[in-house]
Amino acid sequence: MRLPSRTDLIALAKAPLNLTVAQRLWLGAGIVVAVLLVWLAWPRPMNVEVAIIDRGLVRSEVVDEARTRIHDVFVIAAPVSGELQRIELEPGDAVERGQVIASILPADPALLDARVAAEASAGVAAAQAALAASEADLQLAQSDQRRVATLFAREFASQAALDAATAALRAARAAVNARRAELTRARAAAGSPSARARRATPVTSPAAGRVLRVLQQSQTIALAGAPLIEIGDTSQIEIAAEFLSQDAVRMQAGASAQIENWGGDTPIPARVFRIEPYARTRISALGVEEQRVNVILHLADPQSAPPLGHGFRVDARVVLNEQRDQIRAPTDALVRDGEGWAVFVVRNGRARLTPIILGDGGDAYRAVSSGLREGDRVIVFPGDAMAEGARVQAAPHRR
Repeated sequence: MRLPSRTDLIALAKAPLNLTVAQRLWLGAGIVVAVLLVWLAWPRPMNVEVAIIDRGLVRSEVVDEARTRIHDVFVIAAPVSGELQRIELEPGDAVERGQVIASILPADPALLDARVAAEASAGVAAAQAALAASEADLQLAQSDQRRVATLFAREFASQAALDAATAALRAARAAVNARRAELTRARAAAGSPSARARRATPVTSPAAGRVLRVLQQSQTIALAGAPLIEIGDTSQIEIAAEFLSQDAVRMQAGASAQIENWGGDTPIPARVFRIEPYARTRISALGVEEQRVNVILHLADPQSAPPLGHGFRVDARVVLNEQRDQIRAPTDALVRDGEGWAVFVVRNGRARLTPIILGDGGDAYRAVSSGLREGDRVIVFPGDAMAEGARVQAAPHRR
């Protein structure tokens, strides 16, 4: 069989096609489908967002949960045991130094059984009888003293007799006073209402401030030392945050901080006041043991700060390090390159994987010590589909 020569192929190509209308339609449709498939399979540039590398502030921060607290909280307790009267103060009420916040009356005596009550009644009766006898002796001594004094004035009695009568009168008066004291003691032992002193003991505030909590408001029998009310000065608010020990060692007293998630949109400026030297073991939500350190923060301007109270939940953001005029890269543009870091730089419409060396930084930016120049355009959120040399169509990144 002879193969067609080049001349035969050229003649076949120039020869008119004797096709029917249906065949021509099918042929046209096939051509359209082929062109569509080629168009769909043709590689297109990926739409990406780019950020421009610039110079600026690079800040390293840590954030953790914190609680507000009043620096000096006074827990006022009952100074004596007795019947506590109802406390009329409510949480939030202002109090002054020395203001009476509660009063305690002596409590009723314990109930006596029949035998003890009989003994106590007999003691009262004996004391009353002794008092009556002493009063009678006093009357007799008064009469004797008057009689001897009259005789002494008429010079019928000696000075010694007058002195003896006067001394007897004083002894009789002292005996009456002693018998009255014994009667009072006997009545007190018997629980007589007349023997009970109902003078109230006032409970005063040791400092000015506001009532934080009323621990015992209703009338009751309070024991000495029982807590009654908590008072504190709400203008002396501080924030206590528990940071990881590895973050706390990087902090310094006086470092800048912010209080967030307190209920408003604007963070509250603060400063690190103290870093406690003692760490405590805490269990995280994932069940991991962590060493936590208390970091105390003070508000930068307490007068203009919002009205925070005692025990409010907030977030504390502490600045660990700040570097100005540094070449920085957005953290959203960083990708792993082996054990190091890299970014995709847009050059001539293609993505170029560029290794970089990172410095310090935070959630928004990281300092770049080498690999990038000011003005470079890097891809933000490159994704897993991004590869070296991929065609891209860049759009400005909006933060």
